[in-house]
Amino acid sequence: MSIEVVFFNIPHLSVGRGGEVWETQVIEYLNKSSEFKAKLITTDCCRIQNVVTSFEYKVIPLKKYFGLHLFDYNDIKNDFEEADIVYYFNSFIGSQFPILKNIKNIKKIIFGYHAKNDWNYIQRIYYRFLSYKIRNIGYHHVLTNYHYEILVKRRFKNVFIIPNFVDLSEFKRVEKDKNLIIAPGAVTKEKGIETLLNIAKVKKDLTIYITGNKPSMKLPENLKYLGKLGREEYTKLLSKSSICILPTYGEMFPITLLECLASGNLVLARDLPVLREISGGIGSVAFATTNNEFIVKLQNFMKILNNTDKFDILSNKSIERAKLFDKNIILEKFKTKLFEIAKE
Repeated sequence: MSIEVVFFNIPHLSVGRGGEVWETQVIEYLNKSSEFKAKLITTDCCRIQNVVTSFEYKVIPLKKYFGLHLFDYNDIKNDFEEADIVYYFNSFIGSQFPILKNIKNIKKIIFGYHAKNDWNYIQRIYYRFLSYKIRNIGYHHVLTNYHYEILVKRRFKNVFIIPNFVDLSEFKRVEKDKNLIIAPGAVTKEKGIETLLNIAKVKKDLTIYITGNKPSMKLPENLKYLGKLGREEYTKLLSKSSICILPTYGEMFPITLLECLASGNLVLARDLPVLREISGGIGSVAFATTNNEFIVKLQNFMKILNNTDKFDILSNKSIERAKLFDKNIILEKFKTKLFEIAKE
């Protein structure tokens, strides 16, 4: 008998951010094995377009009331209660209520921590109170040791770490464009676009390219928006670029960082504990906190670009670091963990 796993997330699959990429690749990997039967359920939240998948995918209506993200449990009742394991992306205020109300009817549940849930005061208060309710329920999947320590200090039980992953086969070695600096997804205040605006204002001789959803503000000529690229176009851009800038103010485990490393880029990132943990202290990743630090360290990277031998050494360090998070290695660990949970 196959182990049946239901993955449940609030955003529609067409949103296409890190969580959606993760769930798609995990489900496809599990379904390659006869030992698993995995499917996905999401709400219609943020739906951009319909999506065709190679696996079973069900979409249910989202009901928003006074800032709460709710749904009718009857829409997922059979799926949840027949599954051996339910994997729930623990995000969106209120979405936990229907699940917790019926938790006794769910065989086993994993709470997945993929999204930063403390951007504002309301989120911080809500998720702190929620932690008292769920810390003794099911299993808790975190992506870094940093967040593992946080949950353990809050006396969560059954916490395990399996990091994010990158598909190395997507990134090919090509000749680098030493003038190509990109900031993937840095299109909002939370993702650090104001830092990019400051860099562009001071370093008028540099052009920085950004991708993702269209920014709401007007951009200077040397900060160019490339649009929301298709996967192949995006990976080609990363492979050709030389420097990635990640000025984000908060992350759980950004796949973008792994993609920048896998493509052999130098990476300039905001100084966050999770980003330091992922980078492992390699010299091809630099960290900054203030706008001035970003400018100084970007200038240091620009000098390295003029030294081909040094750049090649650091580029290789990025690639070698990314290999530790190879998709096949990490997903095999995840599959093994699901086996353990199913048999407990």
